[in-house]
Amino acid sequence: MQLEAYGPGLESSPEARMALREVILTILARRKMTGYEITRTFDQVLVYFWKASHQQVYRELASLHGDGCVVYEVVRQPDKPDKKVYDITAAGRDELRRWVAEETEAPRPQYDLLVKLLAGTLVDKRAITREIERVRTVSAGVLKGLRTIRRQCLSQPLDEMPDYDKTMYLALRRGLLLAQAQVAWLDEVKDFLEDGTLKR
Repeated sequence: MQLEAYGPGLESSPEARMALREVILTILARRKMTGYEITRTFDQVLVYFWKASHQQVYRELASLHGDGCVVYEVVRQPDKPDKKVYDITAAGRDELRRWVAEETEAPRPQYDLLVKLLAGTLVDKRAITREIERVRTVSAGVLKGLRTIRRQCLSQPLDEMPDYDKTMYLALRRGLLLAQAQVAWLDEVKDFLEDGTLKR
């Protein structure tokens, strides 16, 4: 879940750039899309699971095209600029297949807020208390958004969903569990900072 509330952003790391490439290939493996439609997918569907700017998406599309992993068709539009419709190639599917088969690293434990909590109790308890409250507010907003999406998903029977939608629902479930754990942990931190109490 690439959200500031859960840890430092990884968008600039080599691992994140590689994964963005595979995210785009996955989107195109389902169906053809314009660049605009791909960015809308990030903004509306993947927003709680992956974070990428429009510039990053278009830059990666250009790289994928240069590597022969995607092709595009220029579609003329009356009274509008031409649009490019992207499609994954056989080489793109082969790369995606290889990537799926690779071992996946465990989530990294690094989280700036943990170090800030340690430092804050030593040098500025008031500042770290404010920061915990801020992050808790952001995290609660994320959790609320995820619960809204879940209600929308549950408007149809889960067993009637296509397999792709079922895997998206599993991604949603992961996000919900992480967000719930984050909010619960922040509540424990708040109690500790206020009166020193700890849960067993």
